[in-house]
Amino acid sequence: MARYLSLALFALALLFQACGGSGSQTGGLANTPAATPTAAPLPDASALLKRLSTQDGCKEFTAEMVMQAVSSDGKRDQVEFRIQRKYSADGAKTFLTVLAPKEDADKALLAVEQIDQPTQAFSYLAGLKKLTRLNSDRQLGFRGAKVTVQEMLGMELGQYTHDAGARVEVNGASLFKVELKAQPERRLAFPRINVFFREADQTPVKFELYDERNELQKVVLIDEVKTIQNRMTITRLSIEDLQQNLKLKAETRKVQYDHNLSDKLFSEDYLKAYVSDASRKLDQAGKE
Repeated sequence: MARYLSLALFALALLFQACGGSGSQTGGLANTPAATPTAAPLPDASALLKRLSTQDGCKEFTAEMVMQAVSSDGKRDQVEFRIQRKYSADGAKTFLTVLAPKEDADKALLAVEQIDQPTQAFSYLAGLKKLTRLNSDRQLGFRGAKVTVQEMLGMELGQYTHDAGARVEVNGASLFKVELKAQPERRLAFPRINVFFREADQTPVKFELYDERNELQKVVLIDEVKTIQNRMTITRLSIEDLQQNLKLKAETRKVQYDHNLSDKLFSEDYLKAYVSDASRKLDQAGKE
């Protein structure tokens, strides 16, 4: 369960970082061969990445997701999460919580992303009354497993520079590939990310995540994109974790856009109160 919990947190955040384009699409991808020359103009890489990192221009959202994981030995498990995010001209704020299994209900993360600044994230331990400040490359433990803050926040695509992009052909489909490189002193866990868009409708279809040794660590395939409340939203995705030899499926259970989230949700005081209350309820349940 520990490894599933870690990866599911990542999938939840990524699910609601990546959206855009038009229409509903499904399908997966294989490896990418060399680019296919064409005279057609290339899409605007900056515009596509901005759409990804700002959730298609929404002001805020709340979403819930279910994650199913299958290990190499066939073991299956499931976890559920909620993510609340609010955008502003200066960046974004995120509050992420575990809904199930119940024994992890006191897990929460508060993050503040600002333009041209390293992200600041916070966790809280109710028993020790300890607030911990975390950088993007900081690894957090969930029952012995490790996941970085950056993964939990959907990869922080706004913290990267990128090239102009290139046209590539995959399984007969024309895709637009953009290479992202981490900006210095941002302390990101993945120095390089490749993002692939379907050229016909400019929807995201694939992410490749590389570590500091430039080795491929994770491959994310976008299985389904739908229009929800007039916004394009990734509703199903698959993750292959090459390091931990895991395969996961993530699906949106519920999402609501622009519904006046209170600024109080994204404060240290609320984080402390939420975790303390959840921890108290877990203690009481354990005594019954």
